[in-house]
Amino acid sequence: MVGAGAGMVKAALVLALVTGCFWRSYGRLATTHVDLLVAIARKGDDLIANGRLTAESMPELTYPLERAEAFAHDARARSRGVPPPSLDAFDALLARYRAFVDALDRIRRTESGPTARDALADPLAEVEASAETVRQALRGEGRL
Repeated sequence: MVGAGAGMVKAALVLALVTGCFWRSYGRLATTHVDLLVAIARKGDDLIANGRLTAESMPELTYPLERAEAFAHDARARSRGVPPPSLDAFDALLARYRAFVDALDRIRRTESGPTARDALADPLAEVEASAETVRQALRGEGRL
């Protein structure tokens, strides 16, 4: 016969297993988001330099950010108040990417070609540097 306490133990065990599964794949998932954000930022830079970035193109640049933000929110909720350093670095990357997209949207309205690319050089470099910071943090945690 199983008492009420055994059900609680089973529920706690299932919760621990599910949480453990998330953290086992966390490094791979975080790296995928990081790589995608950098690739899409570079694509946005190329599109604007070639005069092909339009308002209709913007969702292609913002959707990866939305997905990465959802991942970060989930990871933060699962960290139970003690997020790994890589998650803080990931949040910083999201802020840099958001600033990049805002700059891209602003610049596309007034400039194109080499002038636009020059205007985006610093925001793109900040995205790339933040991405490397996340990768280093993941390596330091043994998740990469």
